Amino acid sequence: MESNFLLLLKATTFALLCIVSLTDIKNRTVPNWALLILAIVVFTAVPFSVYHASISLIILFLGIVAFHYRWLGAGDSKLLAICAYGSIEHWQWLLLQTALVGGGLSIAILVYNHLVGLGLIKHPPIKTVPYAVAIAGSAITTIHYI
Repeated sequence: MESNFLLLLKATTFALLCIVSLTDIKNRTVPNWALLILAIVVFTAVPFSVYHASISLIILFLGIVAFHYRWLGAGDSKLLAICAYGSIEHWQWLLLQTALVGGGLSIAILVYNHLVGLGLIKHPPIKTVPYAVAIAGSAITTIHYI
């Protein structure tokens, strides 16, 4: 039987990933307060490891480079680094799943924008991809304590 504390960590992580996804869909931003709480929860639930901290820092550095070139948002980079730390040995799967889900999301947005261009949908085209959705969706399946 799970302890109440572990259940609280799971519920908090799931809720924060949902909040991050919804705010990214609505505003195209990832709130720093949610990332801070998520980092505290993940670092509380996962034992410290120099290896995993190094992987997380490398992912954060690559995310900063991607942010510089406007390939990825800063919040997305921080979210990916936090989730990679929480995924422990499954960080490779997190990256692969994020890429696949993000690619599917990008294709869906391309189709949507094409339909907007044809006049079949009366909304403005979508200009950016809410990548936190892909990261959070993948994190739910790879963070080890969920």
